[in-house]
Amino acid sequence: MQSDALFAQLHREAEALGGARLFTISVQDPDVGLARRAYSSDHTAYPLSVPKPIQQDAWSRRVLIEGKPFIANTTAEFAPYFFDHAQINALGCYSAINLPVLDGGQVIGTVNILDVENHFTPDRVTALQDLLAAQHVALVAAMRAVPVGGSVAEARLARLRVRMVEAGVDLVALAPGAHLRWLHGFAPMPDERPCLALIGHRTAGWLMPALNGEEVAAHSDWAQWRWADDQGPAAALAEALAVLGDIGTVSLDETMRADHALLLLDALPAAGRMFASETVGHLRLCKDAAEISALRENARIADLAQQALRAAIRPGQTERQVAEAARAAFKAEGAVPEFTIIASGPNGAFPHHHTGDRVIAEGDILVCDIGARKDGYYSDITRMAACGTAPEGYAEVHAVVEAAVQAALAVIRPGIPARDVDAAARAVIATAGYGDFFTHRTGHGVGQEIHEPPYISGTSDVILAPGMVFSVEPGIYLPGRFGIRLEELAVVTETGCEILSSLPRDLHIA
Repeated sequence: MQSDALFAQLHREAEALGGARLFTISVQDPDVGLARRAYSSDHTAYPLSVPKPIQQDAWSRRVLIEGKPFIANTTAEFAPYFFDHAQINALGCYSAINLPVLDGGQVIGTVNILDVENHFTPDRVTALQDLLAAQHVALVAAMRAVPVGGSVAEARLARLRVRMVEAGVDLVALAPGAHLRWLHGFAPMPDERPCLALIGHRTAGWLMPALNGEEVAAHSDWAQWRWADDQGPAAALAEALAVLGDIGTVSLDETMRADHALLLLDALPAAGRMFASETVGHLRLCKDAAEISALRENARIADLAQQALRAAIRPGQTERQVAEAARAAFKAEGAVPEFTIIASGPNGAFPHHHTGDRVIAEGDILVCDIGARKDGYYSDITRMAACGTAPEGYAEVHAVVEAAVQAALAVIRPGIPARDVDAAARAVIATAGYGDFFTHRTGHGVGQEIHEPPYISGTSDVILAPGMVFSVEPGIYLPGRFGIRLEELAVVTETGCEILSSLPRDLHIA
């Protein structure tokens, strides 16, 4: 029996047992994190094309990961677990049962039945479970035969649509940039022409300059509303908004050009507004395993670049020459150098010194803060080096900064506010009498941008969660003498944190 025929037969038998206002079957692909509808009793109102992300929410953990049934007999019981509960209610469904189908201990999908309020009595649940048990072998074979496919980009789009409902957003508007690269895996070339990704609950497309349309179509199957230079974007934008439907609130990319943002907002004068930090940015906060792997690889390369620049330190070399050694090491590993701060002697007292032609002398301390990008992700590491003997008093200050790093790392764990990490580092430095010389926040997120949320500052109320990645980089800057900054990238784990670099924080003597 073909999959569709078996699914339709189960639908009829479930209805005969007491009714099924909406009957669906989903299959899941854990590799990309998607559960996709393979059968729907109402293709028009509840189509097959809308996947559900496998997340760490309570419903996904219970049903898709642990393989336990979910049963709710009122809207109040199931609404918190279904991002499209309003649409389900519109179909007259006020109770739900989701029965996971397991094969060899692994959840391969679910059978989902929704009906009127208080529909799923204990006897009814038992009858449905018996029905599936009797057809288990055939059902597993039919679900295994469904092509799942999918991609990371599709899973992220599905997660975004869940987040849109949670945040009360009808439209997400993104400019070419980091948000879009994370979501779609591709971003068109940005210029003065309005080019926006417009994502609604059911439709995603591009407000697209016509000259770039064909090239973008080679990278994206999203709809396009094209406009030519001699027409302007207004008509194409109006067409796009008509297709996207009623828009009560728009989530706007923080990095969008002001003129492009105003074009969109002027076309939606009654819409509420928020930034994409509450939608796409919220999802980017916690990195998945592939992202952390990419960051770990970048950290490995950054360690090599630190070692290369150390080998170039000697009297008579300039800051720029030492920086070039790091850049060459990055390039040798296929990474694109993004910044190489080499601050020697008194220049080290400037946290963001512009590497220049100062000649390094015997006794100079060097702040070496470098980073590069590979496979879309960044590295960022700061270590200290000395050309010959370190100046008097250096060791004491280095020990204070090292203690501040250790104090900050020790408090990192899920559930604590980011400001507690900053406070831990700052307390050590203040207690040692150097509080006035720690002039910046303790850290910043690192991912597809070198500076991104979460920001580790005294005002941050972000609650740390597994998968967040950020720098811990306290510093002390003594004008006219030297500066010291020690920086690690930390990944929040279930119990604490992982440090990505393997390079010790001790002073390197060149």
